[in-house]
Amino acid sequence: MPFFPKADHRQQLRLQRLAMVIASSLLTIAITLLVAWFGYIPYPVAIRYAAMVFVLIIFFYLFFRSGFNLRFSDASLIAAQVIAAGLATSYVVFEGNTARPTFIFFYLAAYMFGVFVLKTRALVLLALFYLACYAGVVWLSAMLRPSTTDLHREIFRFVLLGMMLAWLIMLGRYIRGLRESLKAANADVMRLHRMQRLIFDTATVGIAHLRDRKIIDCNVYFLTMFGYAREEVINQPTRMLYADDESWELTGNESYPELREGHTVRREIILRTKSGVIITCDFSIESLFPKEPDRGVVLMLNDISAIKEQDAALRQALLLQLAIFNHAPVGIIFIRNRIIEDCNEYMTTLLGETCEEIVGKTTERWFLSHERWEVRGHEMYSAIASGQPITYEEEFVRKDGTRFWCRVRGGLIDASDPSNATAVFVIADITDRKRAEAALRESREQLVLVIRAAQSGIWDYNLVDKQIVFSRRFLEILGFPYTAQSVELMPIIERVHDEDRARMVRVFREHIRRHVPVQEEFRLQCANGEFVWVRGNGQAIWDETGRAIRFVGSITEISDSKRQEEEIRRLAFTDSLTGLPNRRLLEDRLSHALTASRRDGQMLVVMLLDLDGFKAINDSHGHEAGDIVLKAVAERLRMAVRASDTVARMGGDEFVILIEDSRDMNDARVLAEKLLASLQEPIMAGDYRFQIGVSIGISSSPADSDQPTQLIRMADKAMYKVKESGRNNYCFHSEQK
Repeated sequence: MPFFPKADHRQQLRLQRLAMVIASSLLTIAITLLVAWFGYIPYPVAIRYAAMVFVLIIFFYLFFRSGFNLRFSDASLIAAQVIAAGLATSYVVFEGNTARPTFIFFYLAAYMFGVFVLKTRALVLLALFYLACYAGVVWLSAMLRPSTTDLHREIFRFVLLGMMLAWLIMLGRYIRGLRESLKAANADVMRLHRMQRLIFDTATVGIAHLRDRKIIDCNVYFLTMFGYAREEVINQPTRMLYADDESWELTGNESYPELREGHTVRREIILRTKSGVIITCDFSIESLFPKEPDRGVVLMLNDISAIKEQDAALRQALLLQLAIFNHAPVGIIFIRNRIIEDCNEYMTTLLGETCEEIVGKTTERWFLSHERWEVRGHEMYSAIASGQPITYEEEFVRKDGTRFWCRVRGGLIDASDPSNATAVFVIADITDRKRAEAALRESREQLVLVIRAAQSGIWDYNLVDKQIVFSRRFLEILGFPYTAQSVELMPIIERVHDEDRARMVRVFREHIRRHVPVQEEFRLQCANGEFVWVRGNGQAIWDETGRAIRFVGSITEISDSKRQEEEIRRLAFTDSLTGLPNRRLLEDRLSHALTASRRDGQMLVVMLLDLDGFKAINDSHGHEAGDIVLKAVAERLRMAVRASDTVARMGGDEFVILIEDSRDMNDARVLAEKLLASLQEPIMAGDYRFQIGVSIGISSSPADSDQPTQLIRMADKAMYKVKESGRNNYCFHSEQK
């Protein structure tokens, strides 16, 4: 039995303080005996004082040892010890006339134990108690030993003791204020640390703490970016993030010299994920301690692969637009004061004239009459004068007299300076369009029919005026009548399931900001309040300023597919006969349980059960009866264990029970006896009553092993030991060693 038994943290602190009191008491005994040896006090006084102190030590030890002290506060216990020490000191002060100045310091030594713990009020009361004790000692000395008592000297000592106690009170008050300040400062530091950790864990960029080019810590986004689990990257070299040794060494050789000069290194870098996908990242690295990167650096990575792809697509689009401009199948002319200053090649083809015949002339000869030219001129320059573009359709005439329809759109080159009358006009031949308008109307009607017949629901959301249009199929998927108004479905984001809403809002905003395609699966609430799974696709439309003005999307119901996926997942991890977890799911849970057991220091128990007499049932009554027995056994096992435990079927008539957070092996013993009793009850299968037994082998971690396959193998060996010993019993692997 230990001298100081282990208890909770509070008890341990109190025991440590008691040990300090005991040590101090032993020191005072030694000093008292030394004073007696020099002849200042009689030996019997010293011995009685020592005995008194020993009694107090034993009393307080037993008081603490019993745990009864936990009923009192720290301050009460300290005060009791200080009072007891003061009373014991008063005795030796009384007896030690000539050595009284020395023993007065015993008061101060005992009082010091309260200075660091007690509040000012308690310290004042204890100081008054000590002064009263000393005053009592002086009074008794004056009454019993008047010849040896110098009242003037005793009064001086009394005042001196009072002053020193007052100084200790002020010291205690100062120390208490200092501790409160330190506690508040520590709370602020912890709050700041939690805030920084929250930012670290929720940041939408990959952040890692490196030392010696090894990953010391990283956030969740960093792991997600590269597809690693935390244990796969911690304390691993950053080489694992690079495609080859050369690029890894090059990055280090370029970055660390700059870091040693106190710079922050920023560049684009090519990295590789766990799956081998090459990504482009915005790379930023900075020393934790300026100019000392060897003591640690912070690495921030932002995957800009999608942005790079978009930039490449944008550059390609710009080149394409330039090519279209140069070879545009529309006429482009520049006009100043109604005189043509320049035109493109297509304009000459459109009018059947050369560039020289067009430039320097007016556009009057293209119109069917002078009046039409005047009307259009008035409209055009009125709009241009106000800085507004103009668009109109007009029938023109070529040089050879043939007519054609054109769509004209124009405006000032510099709309901010209407005095500069130079304007640009784009003229497109719409003759074929005019002829095709009737066919186009027919096509539109057919398109409406196609949308109505499509399995996907279509929706068109105008982001400017907040108007939204749903196709009939969209309404049908959500169970709304075709006559339903759009307002009945709005706001549509409120119909997204709570667990999916934040993700969909983030995806939508990311699409609007970065033009990332929208292809997501989520749940929408129907008119009856139920939810259906849909696969959504969407695309925004941006105006020339880059502002999203419209969003068009479609949804396809995938509820049946989701149910099929869930059923496939269930079949993959459960036994089809009993509904229990199968071997695959058991191995996964056992692996995770062992990891948690090692981390938390908890015991984990594996019980392997093999039915006794089951083969005879199968052979004599067929597999149908055997299946009934197995189902009944599975149900009894489920009822016998806790909800947190796992019951799995290994195959045949073998079952495994996984018990987590077990206190000791007695828990497993109790459960084993419970299982034996449960399976003793007959099982009904039709008109037959079957009586079976069970042999149970038990292994545990960490006592037997911390490897999944080894634990099951050891439980299996213990089970066969039961088989050899008469069956229908249980055996611990540790007991057969």
